[in-house]
Amino acid sequence: MAILDLVESGHEHVTDARHELERVREVLDRTDAVLGVTDEALESAESAIVATRRATPYLLVGLGLVAAAAVGYVLWRRSRRDSDD
Repeated sequence: MAILDLVESGHEHVTDARHELERVREVLDRTDAVLGVTDEALESAESAIVATRRATPYLLVGLGLVAAAAVGYVLWRRSRRDSDD
């Protein structure tokens, strides 16, 4: 009888272990899905950073031109006003 009890208790432990392993597998599958989404987001962010690095010099040149034009316009208006007085 003792051997039969030992085999039955061992069977229960194997069943419990299988159940726990299935739960671990489910958690790992969810973790893998989250990591896949995170990887895609990081790739998109990297692409955006590269695009920004390429566009930044052009943007700065454009802003510089606009600022120079605004300063030129203000100076031109001021000189016109001074010459009218």
